[in-house]
Amino acid sequence: MKKVAVFGGAKSGVAAANFLVARGESVVLTDSSPAGELPLVGDLDSRVATALGGHPADLLEGVDLVVLSPGIPRTIAPIRDAESRGIPVISEVELAFRYLEGTVVAITGSNGKSTTTALLGEILKVAGHDPIVAGNIGEALISRVEERPRTYVVELSSFQLETVDRFRANVALLLNITPDHLDRYDSMDDYAAAKHRVFRNQTSMDFAIANADDPRTEPETPARVLRFSSKRRLEEGAFLEGDQMVMRLGGAERAIERSAFRLAGIANAENALAAWLAARALGVNDVDVQIALGSFEGLPHRMVLVRVRDSVRWVNDSKGTNVDATLKSLEGMEDGRVVLILGGKDKKGEFERLADVVKAKAKAILTIGAAAGRISEALSGTAEITPCETMERAVETAAKSTRPGDTVLLSPACASFDQYQSFEHRGRHFEDLVRALPEVDS
Repeated sequence: MKKVAVFGGAKSGVAAANFLVARGESVVLTDSSPAGELPLVGDLDSRVATALGGHPADLLEGVDLVVLSPGIPRTIAPIRDAESRGIPVISEVELAFRYLEGTVVAITGSNGKSTTTALLGEILKVAGHDPIVAGNIGEALISRVEERPRTYVVELSSFQLETVDRFRANVALLLNITPDHLDRYDSMDDYAAAKHRVFRNQTSMDFAIANADDPRTEPETPARVLRFSSKRRLEEGAFLEGDQMVMRLGGAERAIERSAFRLAGIANAENALAAWLAARALGVNDVDVQIALGSFEGLPHRMVLVRVRDSVRWVNDSKGTNVDATLKSLEGMEDGRVVLILGGKDKKGEFERLADVVKAKAKAILTIGAAAGRISEALSGTAEITPCETMERAVETAAKSTRPGDTVLLSPACASFDQYQSFEHRGRHFEDLVRALPEVDS
């Protein structure tokens, strides 16, 4: 019997602890937060010991393995102590990999990974593969491990990839690398290095999928590299050409009309190209891909039209948690007609990079949350800026200041954890407030 210390009392930590104790291991789950702030600890198996509200000094005595939840940095003292003692520190995803059988598709990137993961899952369902879709999207991978071979489509964040070791993806996708989470990483190079761990342990039998328009994604791997582009024709790979998405591999071409995919925007076209390449790598035929593209409706909190009120569109893009995501969301908007809600927990985003697009697209900026001051300073002179502090006041202000033809866009360019439990929580609150607005008298 091993003794395992699981750090983190949220989704992945609780799932890992329950998985291990069910297999006869001795498990203690620890978190610096007290039990009252960790609602999921109520789902723990009664055999799991807990150390909550802090990490006891003797926590690591007799411990053979540490499983680290993605939200906890490796730099905290107990983890440094574990490493100095030679105790292996792995992620929940690494733990799951050691038990699962079958094919692993791993998808990461600064933006688009959830949509691409869900879309590939839909493609595989249409093709009859019965995939398991898990990881940073939906359930923790460890809670979906089965004893029979399956195809696992796994969304991975940089945090999850930091502590993989033996993990190997048969198909690995790195969609893009743009500034994000620089409150956790010392530099962009450190952040990119974490993302590139998705290619770790690949062999010549595997596939690596990279963005031909983003040189930071180019992998060093013995796997076969496939590339996609939204900007240029490729001799090998998948690309946009006019109104068509084109796949060109081995000299043979197949095209799917861009209009066959229901989600708008260049970013979503890139997601579709990447998913199509992955499907090809898995042996899925193009007809099944086209059917899935036509039926896929997208994910919540990603450019969702919540309501049209007095000819004003209210759009929830709460998943826009970094500057580049917000830039992509603004691209297709009408010039000068956007009321943009920005703010939340600052991840050291370079808000200045929004300036040109905001100046063209936005008539007003409403700031919320902890990053409001930094945003106001960075975007001064681009549009009228109103500090609102809370979502309630932002929605109220937008409702009073918009005119028919405007769009109110929640695309915060920040994390949510200053005021909300998650970007989903933030998006739901925005949608509830918007739906509660009274109708406008005609």
